[in-house]
Amino acid sequence: MIPIGDENSGRRGSASVTWILIALNILVFIFFQRFGFDGNRTLALSLIPSELTAGKGILKLLTSQFAHASIGHLAGNMLFLGIFGDNVECRVGHGRYLALYLISGIIGLLAHVGMALALGGAAAKVPLVGASAAISGILAAYLVLFPGNRVVVLLFNFIPTALSAWIVIGFWFALQIVGGLSGPGSSIAYIAHIGGFISSWLWSRNYKRKELERVEKEKNDRLQRGESGGVRWWIANDDR
Repeated sequence: MIPIGDENSGRRGSASVTWILIALNILVFIFFQRFGFDGNRTLALSLIPSELTAGKGILKLLTSQFAHASIGHLAGNMLFLGIFGDNVECRVGHGRYLALYLISGIIGLLAHVGMALALGGAAAKVPLVGASAAISGILAAYLVLFPGNRVVVLLFNFIPTALSAWIVIGFWFALQIVGGLSGPGSSIAYIAHIGGFISSWLWSRNYKRKELERVEKEKNDRLQRGESGGVRWWIANDDR
């Protein structure tokens, strides 16, 4: 199932960080990686598990998130980020969103490094690139914060169909679990996806709980002031 859109009727505010992240990924791929043809430059951004355990390349936990192996790899990641990222950003605020994106990516990459080192051998020396772990975190946040949203997908890659976010993202996550259990032969870092997803899921659940508490408090404050019991839509501020 390829997603091509989602519900945005409840979205408020701008998603500037999402579009900046998309632009950065594209610019790195075009101008630094030279459309992926410059292998040395791509390697310079890549995270290598064995190097990390030797105390080298710590900064690559960030740089590897902005490099991609091919134009298809880049296009797929940016499609998911563009569809799901804007809703999450407008819900949690720009600062939280950026932190969630980067931290989910780092945790996912560390999960992959741990698995690669446990497997040993060549697995620990394979370079890792891509924004997939960070975007997995955004998918988890979307699922927690917008479980009732409808996502339009191309079913069987050509039939436009609107499905629940639970079905679309749940099916995607199930594929990651299956891929992660299939062993080290795949070129896809499934463990990184799972790590980024789970870490964001836990944070998002806690954020939603606090959000509901704030909404209930606002409702009670309005009632005490003699105002309507309705709750106004609010946009999260990064400093609250």
